Amino acid sequence: MKKKIKKLYSGIMIGLALTASAGALAVNAKDPGNESIPAAAANDISSSVLNIASVSKMYVTTAVMQLVDSGKVELDKPVADYITDFKMADGRYKDITVRMLMNHTSGLMGSTYAGALLFDEISMDYHDTFLQKLKRQRLKADPGAFNCYCNDGFTLLEILVERVSGLSFTEYLKENISMPLSLEHTGTLWDVDPNGQVPVYINGNVKLANAVVQLIGAGGILSDAEDVCKFGTAFFTGDNTLLSEEAKREMAENNSVDGCLPAFGLGWDNVEKEEYEKAGVKLLSKGGDALHHSNLLVAPDEKISVAVLSSGGSSTNCEEICLELMDVALSEQGIDIVHPEKEKPELIMVPDEYMKYEGLYANTEKTMYISFPDKRYMQVRSVTSENEFELQYMYTADGTFVEMSGDVSSGNAIPAQPLQAYMFEERNGQVYLSHPEMGCMLVKVREKKVEESVQKAWDERNGLYYYLVSGSFSDTAYTDNNRMKLCTSDQAPGMVNGYRMQDEDHAGYDQIMPGSASRDISDLRMERIDGKEYACLDDLGFRLISEKDIPVFTDKVTTVELMSGEASWFKIDGAKDVTLRLDIPENASVYVYDKYMNIKYSSYMTGYGNKVPLPEYGMIVFAGVTGQSVAVSTTK
Repeated sequence: MKKKIKKLYSGIMIGLALTASAGALAVNAKDPGNESIPAAAANDISSSVLNIASVSKMYVTTAVMQLVDSGKVELDKPVADYITDFKMADGRYKDITVRMLMNHTSGLMGSTYAGALLFDEISMDYHDTFLQKLKRQRLKADPGAFNCYCNDGFTLLEILVERVSGLSFTEYLKENISMPLSLEHTGTLWDVDPNGQVPVYINGNVKLANAVVQLIGAGGILSDAEDVCKFGTAFFTGDNTLLSEEAKREMAENNSVDGCLPAFGLGWDNVEKEEYEKAGVKLLSKGGDALHHSNLLVAPDEKISVAVLSSGGSSTNCEEICLELMDVALSEQGIDIVHPEKEKPELIMVPDEYMKYEGLYANTEKTMYISFPDKRYMQVRSVTSENEFELQYMYTADGTFVEMSGDVSSGNAIPAQPLQAYMFEERNGQVYLSHPEMGCMLVKVREKKVEESVQKAWDERNGLYYYLVSGSFSDTAYTDNNRMKLCTSDQAPGMVNGYRMQDEDHAGYDQIMPGSASRDISDLRMERIDGKEYACLDDLGFRLISEKDIPVFTDKVTTVELMSGEASWFKIDGAKDVTLRLDIPENASVYVYDKYMNIKYSSYMTGYGNKVPLPEYGMIVFAGVTGQSVAVSTTK
């Protein structure tokens, strides 16, 4: 087993702890020979915890199911019966049931991200203001209509546990899950020191401050791999430590609605993995991604639990390792899982009946045009997208389109690896381009003209970037989710990015897809304050300022006055051989980006100091609280 583990994770950029349990096996592994793992991470990993991200959803789901077992909660009762101050601008919220939160069919917009992940800051603000934020939101679909992954549903479940039990979720988790299972390294920000987390690195070996995930039920639990693996044993058949057999069976049923993918259970991401089902093995899976990553696999009947947590990589990487370990553990019980290699597809001309699918398609981020040049292949070309692209797909004898690497028209193209296949579906009067494992990916856009004044207003914003100004100075959104670009095109009238224009200052989605392609969305609202224009994504909690209203940073800037919830951006234009010296107060942050928006400096890079060489071109942002300032001096 140890040799197999070593083979699996060598080369992955993580500090890693693995535990595979069929009762007792526990392995903690490091790979000092892997140069891609910073030495500091290798030293930190053995005794530290990680944020288990969305695997946290299984803990809050378990808590609710315990309340179901005790008769205090009914799965098919409205959530508003248990959280009486849960209200939304959309009256359909009254139809959302507890079950719908667990199986991602609530119709909620997705995720309220503002304040969800903070550097070195523990706060109750996210929890305490969450219901107030929902009051302003609409639903993207009728409750129960289809599955679409949703973080906010599990934050609601966290609050439901508190309201029904009379305990804080931290107290409930400790008394009803951690203590019965003897989980010694599992808890929330309030009873596990987040400073004990495995570090996160950027730019190769630059260590970041600890990220604190505030949305506890949806993704904020701290643990280690051994404890997560122990938690997985609570779902073994015959183990009633936490849950009744009926509750576990209910959680493990396929809750996919109207053929949506994947096969969600209650809490679980997937309860039907085909290759394991063929071998008679029921396999339950849950993954998670924040700044740390995780995956939990449980085979209840075979009594196998596998957990992988990582700093770096992704939940997909974690799941790949989990599956390999699961196969080893199953083989030791005499069960061999067959993973047949995908056969090389037979590529043929596109049939005539597909010509009707030519036209504009959109997802929540962009609009694209699909065509079939000379019926040789399918071309997907960007129309309103931050970056231009063209993808080519060839039709196969099994009725799918596979992505190609190379140029089909020149005859120099082969199927891209790993093989990705897509198909057209007509459902409920809509046309979708779908993936057999991920579900609907694009939806055909119906033509809908807008007034000339509306089109003109959005065309004037075409190509402009808008930069994040809202939220806490400690918000991790400044590391990777800090701007958006608005794009229109005469080839897609009435569309801006993936939105449908509504008036000069509002755009939204009038075609929502089943599945995770529409998971975290927000209507778009433009506003002007003191002559400056902002793009507001209210459902996500983000507000961004137009690049036209951002000044150039010069050596005349010696002090930047800070304002709560209003970060100050500057353009760096021609700052060759310039170094900044920054005097940053405690409740403030500064980020410097190059012209590609790669982070060159952050005040949350530990041990970096306060002298910052500026890129010749780029951006700099100052964030903090009202009444404070950052002193700035420059040298050449």
